[in-house]
Order: sequence, then C-alpha cells, then structure tokens
Amino acid sequence: YPAFLNDRAMTPVNIEILFFIFGLSRILTLIMAGKLAKNTSLTLILATFSIAAGLGLSFFVESMIEFAIAITLLGFGFSIFFPLTLEIVLSKTRKEISGTMIGAYETIFGIGWASGPIIAGVISYFFGNETPYLIFFVIGIGVAILSISKRKLLEPNRNTNL
Repeated sequence: YPAFLNDRAMTPVNIEILFFIFGLSRILTLIMAGKLAKNTSLTLILATFSIAAGLGLSFFVESMIEFAIAITLLGFGFSIFFPLTLEIVLSKTRKEISGTMIGAYETIFGIGWASGPIIAGVISYFFGNETPYLIFFVIGIGVAILSISKRKLLEPNRNTNL
C-alpha cells in the first residue's frame, strides 16, 4: 500500500499521516470490540464490507482526504475481522482440539498474507498498480454477500452454562 500511495503522488509525510490514521482507526475499533462482539455476524459482515469499500475507494481516489477515508475503513475491517472469525471457529470447536484449530486457522491466515501480495504483484505487473484493489474489492463484496446469506453460521455458539 505505501508504494501504491507513492504512485498516487502521496509524499512520504502524507503516507506517514495515513498510516497514523490507520493505527488510530484500529485502536478505536479495538476499544469498541466488546460492544461490536455482541452482534458477531452483523459486525463481521460490516467489517467485510468495510475492507471491500476501503479497497474499492483505493482504486478510484487520489486526494489525501479520500485516502484517509479508505484507510480508516481498512483499519476498522482488519482490526475486527481476525478476532471475530477466531471466536466463531473456537466456539464451534471441542476443547480437546482447540489448539489444533488455532494452528489450522493461523495457517490459513498466513497463507493469505503470503499469497496475497504475490497475486497482487502479478496482477499489478500485467494490468496496472491499481487493479488488485479493484479485484479484491469485487471479491470482498462477493464474500460479504455470501456472509449475509450464511449469517446464522457466523454466530458463535454461546456457552449457556456460565
């Protein structure tokens, strides 16, 4: 993202400010995490739309303010996505295999973090530096729509014995 911002004529100081804004949005999101976790599926769907919107805006925008909006949306989505999905996975897992599930879950995330930049790099090389943001925006909207249709499955199992 920093190289992309540089391509869009953002100065190094502007890029630093944008990442400061990203950090603030993450902190504010994590402060609100308890309230957001009460409606897990709705929050997860909003986080997915937020990430998709941030990526989609990144494809079109050029000003500092517009990028600040995009990166704020990305900060919210990325901050809440991992903990909520982990909660869903672990709530549906027997305690005896929870460590295995955490390892599998982390592996899947790791594969995404490793392969995403490679895929984006190949797409950028052939179709332009902004194209991965548009493609991941479309994929994100698709995932969000799929999440809406499977909303009940996104709710963690609540332990009523507490």
